[in-house]
Amino acid sequence: MRLLPLFLLFLAPCFAADKTEILWDTYGVPHIFATTREGMFHAHGWAQAQNQANLLLKLYGESRGRAAEYWGPTHLQLDRWVQLNGVPERAKQWYAAQDPEFRKYLDAFAAGINDYARAHPNSIGEEYRQVLPVTGIDVVGHSLRIVHYMYMGSRERMQREVAAHQRGRTVAELRTPLEEELAGESNTWAIGPAHSASGKAMLIVNPHLAWGDTFYRYMEVHLTGPGYDLYGAPQIGLPVPVVGFNRRAGWSRTVNTIDTVDFYELKVRDGQYEFDGQLKPFEHETKTLRIKQPNGTMAEEKLEIRRSIHGPVVFDDGKLTVAMRVAGLDRPKMLQQWFRMGEARNLEQFKEALRMMMIPMWNASYADADGHIMLVFDGLVPKRKSGDYEAWSKVVRGDTSETLWTEYLSFDELPKVIDPPSGWAHNTNEPPWDMTLPLLDRAKYAAYVAPKGDTLPQMRTLRSLRMISEPEKLTYEKLMADKLSTRMELADRILPDLLKAAAGTDAANVLEKWDGLTETDSRGAVLFQMFADRFFTGPNAYAAKLRVKYDPADPMHSGYGLADPAATLAALNSAAGECRKTYGSLDVKWGDVYRFGSGTGDVPGNGGAGNSGIFRTIAFSRKEGNRFYAAHGDTFHCAVEFSANQKANCAVSYGNSSQPGSPHLADQLPLMTEKKLHPVLREKKDIRAHLASTDRF
Repeated sequence: MRLLPLFLLFLAPCFAADKTEILWDTYGVPHIFATTREGMFHAHGWAQAQNQANLLLKLYGESRGRAAEYWGPTHLQLDRWVQLNGVPERAKQWYAAQDPEFRKYLDAFAAGINDYARAHPNSIGEEYRQVLPVTGIDVVGHSLRIVHYMYMGSRERMQREVAAHQRGRTVAELRTPLEEELAGESNTWAIGPAHSASGKAMLIVNPHLAWGDTFYRYMEVHLTGPGYDLYGAPQIGLPVPVVGFNRRAGWSRTVNTIDTVDFYELKVRDGQYEFDGQLKPFEHETKTLRIKQPNGTMAEEKLEIRRSIHGPVVFDDGKLTVAMRVAGLDRPKMLQQWFRMGEARNLEQFKEALRMMMIPMWNASYADADGHIMLVFDGLVPKRKSGDYEAWSKVVRGDTSETLWTEYLSFDELPKVIDPPSGWAHNTNEPPWDMTLPLLDRAKYAAYVAPKGDTLPQMRTLRSLRMISEPEKLTYEKLMADKLSTRMELADRILPDLLKAAAGTDAANVLEKWDGLTETDSRGAVLFQMFADRFFTGPNAYAAKLRVKYDPADPMHSGYGLADPAATLAALNSAAGECRKTYGSLDVKWGDVYRFGSGTGDVPGNGGAGNSGIFRTIAFSRKEGNRFYAAHGDTFHCAVEFSANQKANCAVSYGNSSQPGSPHLADQLPLMTEKKLHPVLREKKDIRAHLASTDRF
């Protein structure tokens, strides 16, 4: 008798059938219809496993702090970080702290993953099967790891903060232009009846994150169960969407300028650290990490952990000792808050969900069928005794209780706008003060809440502000067109001076014919981008090189021109020389150079860098030969109008599956090239008209 693989012995069916079905549409979107909420979560786990099994199990293995045990030494640094910060232990604590009903949902989601693996063992990569079975603890631990120790308290962030401190610089000063571009980008608009041509509220959902098989990846899903009908997107491994919309309300998010992590310099003496004039002992713990060797054997490494009152020691080179404090570790119901946000059907219900104060970061952008809009600088802002945002963005003193925070601002104390007179609110990862016009009054908030926001913002922000503040009321069609706009704000602001400096040159002749767009067939855009990449380098490069300085009181009529014609011409000549040498001409098509790729798909690209002021934001930073491929930017993106017959169109840039060989690795790339979103299917009759397959439980 043939024996089953060992991992399958652990996967006995553990979920009772309840007449749930998944209708899979032709884009690989699972439309889940369940008669119980547990059944809905179970089917969602199954669906994520079908579309994302390898990535999902890899992420769960990493979040256990056992990736090196599973996959070898290249994962050891990550394991050290996860274990140093106590993620596995806290995951068990968080799981135990869940409301009993929601804990059942987490277990059902995990059971769906396991049941899929039992039913389809050969669809999962052999190296990932060892992570099975997964549990509700894995689901919670993964959410904790990616939010608190990847988005927020990442090892890379620690290294940047420490390096800046050691060199007497700020983190921003040490960032390269590409790092600045990838630091955190998303767009969101909430349009109220006063600015809507139909009189109905509208919403843009537009997070910008890394493409590829990472924890950033989104999956489009439709969840329907008792009292729940949400269309949205979780990040892989999360059991609930983090952005989405139901029949009456919806929300998006952008990374906000919130300081949820602080690094403390400790004064160490005789193996202890100073605090308020006294020596305090570290808390000590030793863990054993297992590392799989190339020959299959296991090596072990001892990880010595020290903790101060602030948190674990995350850096010590014998001269500098730094501990890290992360907000929200005492708030275990983050996933439940996202779930409640998804079931909120009106403004008061949504605000009540936010009042849980379990999610530590992200602006929340909201709109509903009652015509309400809201934008909140949401998250856990530590209550500090003194100092401004800039001071807390650096390594701070750890020898005094004056810098040790233990509480957070309440929801009511956070910057926000609700139904502003302008009829709109937007955010592009900037400080909250310009989320609508007139600007918010910074004086009403503590100086540590957010940066001052009085310097030149990103060009993408200015592009957003220019489009959303146009006097004409927005139609739904114009909303979608603006969301997909490829126009370069930077070009609008500097091209006249650039043409004047380069008058009579071949480069100027090409740029005079260019329309300022980055469409697939745009000619002149490549040359302009090559010039911009050369000319605008270093900290505050844009502000320092513009002829007319930026005035935050008049953003549309300041911050333009080029201050140094000679330097401008030199940079353009250099760019022209390289463009001609590399591509054979100065008017090469944008889409011949900048590409969208996923799976085996390879199609012409459009859009481009947020630093250049393009709202259709794509960072083309993965280079292959003379071509650049999208590596970051538009991911799951939607345009929604909350009318009686809701209008909604969405897309997932890189496709709705990451599994090798899936037809949904590249099937949405043509939508990207054509600048289209696909219609959202909500009714069974419409879904069945585009049905690919069905699963029933």
